[in-house]
Order: sequence, then structure tokens, then C-alpha cells
Amino acid sequence: MTLRDIFGAQVLNPFRIARLIPHIPSFLRLFYGLFKDQRVPTLTKLVPLLAVLWLLSPLGIELDVLPVIGEVDAVLVIYFALKLFIWLCPPEVVREHVIRVGHPIQATSH
Repeated sequence: MTLRDIFGAQVLNPFRIARLIPHIPSFLRLFYGLFKDQRVPTLTKLVPLLAVLWLLSPLGIELDVLPVIGEVDAVLVIYFALKLFIWLCPPEVVREHVIRVGHPIQATSH
């Protein structure tokens, strides 16, 4: 089993990651909407909070002193925490929020 098998090819491809940058505002609206949604279980909402706590912990802060490694570990922690958060959310709720983020005018007119 390789790193690509574990993490997925998109994590190791910087060009693919770079294409996601313009979509960050939409992702933030999606995560914020899911986090506020009452249909998402509280335990699921703990995943991103625990990731932030880990980054602010002494171990997370110590790794920031190391060039490159500090930044890479923070990006990976955030990436996997948000991916796990989406995976644990109810699929129909995620779909609803994706549609709302993709079509903000139509979603607010309902």
C-alpha cells in the first residue's frame, strides 16, 4: 500500500490542489452551513474543532517552527479533518448545502 492509496492521488498532485484555490470561498460557505445545520450530529461537528485544537496545541505549534514540515502538516490536518467532516455528515444534508452554495440566488428565494 502506497501513500497514494492511503491519501488519494489528488493530495499528492500540487497542480490539482492549485485549481481548487478559486473555490475556497464556496468550500468555506459549505462547511459553515453544514456546521450550523441542526441535522448534522454534534459529534460530527467536533471533527473540525478537534483539528483546530490540535493545530493550536503545543505539538502543532512546535511543528510550525520546522520549515515546510510545519506548513505541510497543518494543510494535511485541515484537509483530512474537513474531508472526514463532509464524509460523516448526512449525504442529503450535504447535497442540499452544495446546491445552496452553487446557486445562492435560487436557494434563498425558497
